[in-house]
Amino acid sequence: MFVTALSILLILAACIAGLTYAVYWHEARREPHPALLESMRCNGGLLRCAAMGFFSSFASVLTVILANPLALARGLWRPAPDPGCARPPVLLVHGLYHNASAWWLYRLLLRRRGYVNVFAWDYDTLGGDFEDLAQRLSAAVRELSARCGGERVVLVGHSLGGLLTRAVLADPAAVACVRAAVVLGVPNRGSVLAALAVGSLGRSLRPDGRTTRCADALNAPLELPKLNVYSPLDNMVVPTSSLEIPEPGWTQRRTAPIGHAGMLYHTPTARMVLDFLEAHAGNCERKRPGAARLEERDAMV
Repeated sequence: MFVTALSILLILAACIAGLTYAVYWHEARREPHPALLESMRCNGGLLRCAAMGFFSSFASVLTVILANPLALARGLWRPAPDPGCARPPVLLVHGLYHNASAWWLYRLLLRRRGYVNVFAWDYDTLGGDFEDLAQRLSAAVRELSARCGGERVVLVGHSLGGLLTRAVLADPAAVACVRAAVVLGVPNRGSVLAALAVGSLGRSLRPDGRTTRCADALNAPLELPKLNVYSPLDNMVVPTSSLEIPEPGWTQRRTAPIGHAGMLYHTPTARMVLDFLEAHAGNCERKRPGAARLEERDAMV
């Protein structure tokens, strides 16, 4: 029984990685993105890049499935705020067909850096409406800020969660409660693979879909620290140009050639995010009991 289940799991992961990369390479062959060409040059050519992307996607699909039960551990994702934490609160927003378990690595690394108040926002990705979800996330940001003594929130979103994060930044009432924002693998101008999506929300991410049209109008305050992270071999957001945010004020960072979900489990990518937060949202704006300890620890490093 175990061997059968494992075989099915491995075949499923291989099929998802194979199908999505078939579409990716079909599009990339017609008009290679500069990020792909640069990645090929730096990583040993086309075949090595293709292998890195495939195995990253294969491994990440397995991880997504195996880590899924962690979403049931509510205490991990909705803890009581620690008033003594010297770091700002962090709210993690997962993407399509995922849940809070997506963030287990980021939660671990954030807490190691002293971000004790780490929360994840869960939502239904099958039948939800983008505008309604954006309003709910905005309300969640305001509520979390209030629960943490008025401290502004750091937002981190992956894929569809990144689009929702951008929607919060375009909401004047909600963005007032945001300290910094990071988005990873975001279909800013949709994805051709969304035509195969299950559910109306997923299909609305087509290049001509309703959610994609909404995203075109999303603008964030210029002065707010914002990081857009994307992979040159993202197998879910096709074409690669859709991953870029042309809006001024965004810092753009490219990862190694990894798959879409692989960004959640790739330690160098997570460290890139953490370094950005360290530079732009390292300490609470309001003096906390733990701030002196944190400053003392940082001085010793």
